[in-house]
Amino acid sequence: MGRAVHAILFVVAATSIGSASILVRLSNASPIACAFWRLAIAATILALVPTGEKVLWSMPRKHFINTLIAGFALAAHFVLWMDSLFRVSVAVSTTIVVLYPVHLAIIEFAKGEKPTHLEVMGIATSFLSVVLLAAYAQHSPVKDSFIGVAESFAASIVAAIYFYMGRASRRYMGIKEYSVATYASASIATLVYSFIAKDNVLAYLQKSWAWLLALAVVPMIGGHTTMNHLLKFYKSSTVTSIALAEPAIATTLATIILKESLEPIYIVSLALATAGTAIVIMTGRVYEKQ
Repeated sequence: MGRAVHAILFVVAATSIGSASILVRLSNASPIACAFWRLAIAATILALVPTGEKVLWSMPRKHFINTLIAGFALAAHFVLWMDSLFRVSVAVSTTIVVLYPVHLAIIEFAKGEKPTHLEVMGIATSFLSVVLLAAYAQHSPVKDSFIGVAESFAASIVAAIYFYMGRASRRYMGIKEYSVATYASASIATLVYSFIAKDNVLAYLQKSWAWLLALAVVPMIGGHTTMNHLLKFYKSSTVTSIALAEPAIATTLATIILKESLEPIYIVSLALATAGTAIVIMTGRVYEKQ
């Protein structure tokens, strides 16, 4: 029964996060505003759910620091990735940003887990997709397209840190306790950054509130919070395998809704990234030792 429920949750999370890039583009809000309101609204909604879990300020110091690190990484992930969506196509941005399972595998290797030849091949294949897209962006007539590729790649790295810390924290924290703490700290970090960038996040509420609410409910709660729940039962690279479906879902929606063209280089890169990431995930262990 548990496995069946988890399988459904994997599908729910994949479908939910696949909608994020489209909602950002349709919002008519800045990337910083999208990131802040997505986090702040989601944290507020989850905080109001009665679960009986202990409150934020009762956490041991070590746990609190872990959630702060996860929150700052999540804030950086959203700001970088959402900004990339306005510099490159949805296909390019999502193909690169979902490489975080590969980065997580590299973290595990750095801790002493010996990689297999297949895993090394998978990592190389995934990174080849980034090289192709970066090379294409350098010769693209679209302004700042190379910056968009770099932002997406950086966003994938900090996302790996976010999920890695989440896996560690979910060993001893409830889903509400962890999610509210992480989303709240991420929203505060994003708000501070908005002051530095001189971007008034309140200015977008009147015209964009419906899209910002949708970002919080669908990809944040339906996507990230579901993934945070699964982190208690599976290793981080397995949970983030959900990302494999995001480029295909997001690219399809962008083609239909945003009328974006799908160039051959995008298809090749998406295939390489997906295949490489799948190899890394499939050759690793599904369950983490408890």
